[in-house]
Amino acid sequence: MAMIKLGIVGTGGMANAHARSFKEIKGVAVTACQDVLAERAQAFAKKWDIPHVAASLDELIDQVDAVTVVTPDRHHAAPSLAVLRAGKHLMCEKPLTVTLAEARKVAQAATAAHRRQGTQHLVNFSYRNSSAFQEALSLVRQGVLGDIRHVHSHYLQSWLSAAIWGGWTSEAMLWRLQTAKGSGGVLGDLGCHILDFTTAIAGELESVRCTFATFPKMDAKGRKVTKWKGVPLDANDTAMIELHFGNGAVGQCHTTRWATGHANTVALAVHGTEGALRINLDDGYDKLNLCLGKNRHATKWETRLIKPTPNNYQRLINAIRSGKPEQADLMRGAQIQAYLDACERSAASGGKTTTVRSWK
Repeated sequence: MAMIKLGIVGTGGMANAHARSFKEIKGVAVTACQDVLAERAQAFAKKWDIPHVAASLDELIDQVDAVTVVTPDRHHAAPSLAVLRAGKHLMCEKPLTVTLAEARKVAQAATAAHRRQGTQHLVNFSYRNSSAFQEALSLVRQGVLGDIRHVHSHYLQSWLSAAIWGGWTSEAMLWRLQTAKGSGGVLGDLGCHILDFTTAIAGELESVRCTFATFPKMDAKGRKVTKWKGVPLDANDTAMIELHFGNGAVGQCHTTRWATGHANTVALAVHGTEGALRINLDDGYDKLNLCLGKNRHATKWETRLIKPTPNNYQRLINAIRSGKPEQADLMRGAQIQAYLDACERSAASGGKTTTVRSWK
């Protein structure tokens, strides 16, 4: 089995998960990293025993077989395009990009690279690592739930109302509250996850109706503030989304950073004519709740424990070795960007129902 040499672009907080996960896979060597902040890259390389710190993206690409892009959201498109044009395999952190126009360019480049050189690619929608999600996806595709009628989902955090991960003024958190720093707000950060989680299982969307809220933040003295060191705290921190599916189902999805009592809750319920399912990742990535067959007439639920499935890092390596695409590819990332785009346009219109544009 040939060794796969992998490089990491962007060495901030999330890059640690990438380094750890890829190093755990047999036959993979993390051989290079690169960051616009050379000192941060040097420290990261030392921490993870990475032999080479590249001076440029081009230098890194030349030395590896695959690249994982873990830069801030607004800097995903350019390095992803460079990697794909070089014919190297790619994992990109979510969201794929920050605009639908950029997502289209990246998806087109991915399609061309795969056709030309067999390049494999994934977006790191990390909650697909849940075996319960994978089983739910399979059951719905088999038609076990019948026709989908109603869906509801949420992604809840509370770090604006509780010091669960330190204060919101820390470097890791503050940029997420400021559009000037490239944040797409809670919609871009968490909405991409919950929209992928929801629509992969329940079906694709035709239209949405979305509203945002951006509340004043509380400083250490309990004062309400809307700026920090002169920079507006203007990124949305709550999003409410009405869902209209292509299969005729309807639903509601919401996400917020103000859900006191919830550290990081991802949950979904899907109701069909023949059954229903529920997932709450707070209960475990392996627990799937089902109401099927005769049980639906008694509103009786059962819990199934689902055996572990490959995580996204392993899926990328499996795709490279087999030559067969794995979920969730960059085209899926572009599809989710189309949903985010529709949500943003709906919110800008005052919450009018807005058709999802094609990502192609």
